[in-house]
Order: sequence, then C-alpha cells, then structure tokens
Amino acid sequence: MLQNNFVNVAEEQMRARKQNISADVRGLAMVCKNKRLFANWHDYYRGFTDSYTRMRKAFDRLESWAESSSPVLLQSLGTGLGWMSGVSVPVRELLEVVNDSPAMRDFIMAHHFHDGQRRQRRFLEVGLFGSYECYGEVCSLSWLSSRMLQVIAMGQFRILVFAWCHVTRNYLGMVVDCPPAHCMLMHHVIQIQPRSYRFVDKGLFGEFFTAYVEDLVAGHHDVHDGVINMMPNYGPHTGTSFMHGIRTTVSAMFCFDETSSFHVYRYQVTFEIVDPEELGFDSVQLESRHWLVHYSNQEYVHVNGAGVVGEFPLISVDEPYFRYCSRVQDEPEGLMVVGFEGYFTMVPGTLDDPKGTPFNLPVPYIELPVPMEII
Repeated sequence: MLQNNFVNVAEEQMRARKQNISADVRGLAMVCKNKRLFANWHDYYRGFTDSYTRMRKAFDRLESWAESSSPVLLQSLGTGLGWMSGVSVPVRELLEVVNDSPAMRDFIMAHHFHDGQRRQRRFLEVGLFGSYECYGEVCSLSWLSSRMLQVIAMGQFRILVFAWCHVTRNYLGMVVDCPPAHCMLMHHVIQIQPRSYRFVDKGLFGEFFTAYVEDLVAGHHDVHDGVINMMPNYGPHTGTSFMHGIRTTVSAMFCFDETSSFHVYRYQVTFEIVDPEELGFDSVQLESRHWLVHYSNQEYVHVNGAGVVGEFPLISVDEPYFRYCSRVQDEPEGLMVVGFEGYFTMVPGTLDDPKGTPFNLPVPYIELPVPMEII
C-alpha cells in the first residue's frame, strides 16, 4: 500500500512537471510571437512608432468619449489613410506637403487613424475643435481631410491649414515656414483668421491634440446635442465662483474679427443653481451687471448696465441654467484691454415680485489671451 502511494505521488509530480513544461513552452511561444509582431510593427511604422503610440492613445480616448458624449462627432470622423505600402498612398502625398520632421509625425499619424471629418451637411456644425454662437454668429472648426489641406502665405509665414469654419473663415493651422527670428513657432499649431494677421499659439500638434482630448474627457467643454462648446469651463482665461448656491463661470477667448482694427475678445458667462437649499428661493432674476475692465497701462474703467445682452434672465429650481456670450475690445484711444472682473446683481423671486434682499454674484479676474501678430 505504501509503495503504491509513493508511485501515485511520483506519477502526479511527473504530470505536474509535464504540465509546467507545456505551459512554459506555450508561454515562450507566445513571447516569440509577440516579439515577431512587435518587430513587424516597428518595421512597418519605422520612424513613427512614438507618434503611433501617442496618437493611438489619444484617438482611443477621443472615440471612447465621443461614443457616449457625442455620437454624431464619432460618425463624422473619416476613414484613416493607408500607410506607406499598397495602393493607398495619401500618407506619402501628405509627407510631400508637410515634410518628414519629428515634430510633424504626430500630425501625419492623426490622419492615418482618421482622415479628418466628413463634409456632409449634417456634420458642418459638429466641428471636432469646437463651436460657438455669439450675437448670431456661428463658428464651428471642422477637421479637414488630407485632400483639403492647403498651405497659405501670410507675410513671411507659410501656414498649413488643417481645420476651418466655412462661415467665419477662422482657421487652425501649422507653421511650416517662417523667418529665423520666429523659429520657435516652427511646426506650432496656431488659431488664426488670415486677413487679421493675428493668432494664438497652441504649441506642437501632438501636445495640443492630446491636451485637447484630455480636456474633453475631463468635462472642461460642455456638449449640447453632440456639439462641443469651443469655450472651456476650466483652465487658462476662465474663472468660477460659488455664492448663494449659484455657480458663475466665465471664460474668454480671442475673437478673430477681421472687421476690427482693435483686439476683440469673446467671453461667455454661465449661471447655474447647484445648491437650491443654500439659495433659499425658488427663483432669482438678474437685475444688472458691473464690470471692471483693466488695460495695459494699469488703468481700469467701470462698465455698468441693466441686464445682459438685452435680457433679464430668470433662473429657477425648475430651470437652473442660463448662458450668454458677449464681447469686450480695446479702447479707440489705443488702450489695450488685458482683463476684467466684476459682479452681477440678482434679485430673489422676480424683478416685479422680489422675495428678498438683492445679492451679488462675483466674477474673479479673467486674464485675456492677448494674441501675437504675423509680420
């Protein structure tokens, strides 16, 4: 009996060793297979592997976010370009336009995953890079396919335009040639309106795009009916205050207005009741606005007025949200506006039937994004 037990144990140990050896062999085979796959991938995307990894992660994040937040945006993204082999050669053609430099490879790889947005009518207001509406003007920055890319000359600069609005003619582009004195802008993304020659620098494409996607995922841009609000709720040139149960959010951006010789800025104000108990009233109505506008010479001007954009908005527990958009610009005397702050006076109840003492909703100082100018 004891001898049989020893035999059984030995046989079980032998079987276990064989199973371990078999598992090791399968594991080794899998490692070899993965090494071959990696070697093939590395050879296929030679010189672009870092860009592939970075942009693949960004597009995975974008697609996952859009699937739940903006399905129509996801539908608008075009089929990616073929790579360097086979009958599909658009990437080679793209290289001829933008040149093969490390700084441009993220841009090229982006078109490999999705070649811009489809130009169907239903997608025109669903620009990947956001939309806004102000005083009836609607701007939506759509990502252009490789076939629609164009290089425009602006002074001593050459700009590769890759996103544009068909209504306002605002552009996103990359600097592909510039004078030596501005070499730090080479291959940077800039937002611009060509006839104004003013622009905002947004950094290298890969950094700009990945940061923008992370802002979308983090909820820094509101989305309504699949349309991304171009003006963020968080980050530079924004400010938020919480008072009396109401959140007041203000954001500002440079306004690419070719009709004005002054710097013009668009700002957005959002009121939202977030704590009805702290508010203590069923509704409040905006009575007046009070701005303190700051200029580059350290002077400031008080601007007061009744209501906002001709309205006296009422927000309530049932309708707790109101947003409007307006503008601020340099003074005709040449004073450059650099920032603003202020407050809104709210009346509990309504203006016709007040239920309590008026109170103020403060706006913290908002620094304006003063643009650069092309020479």
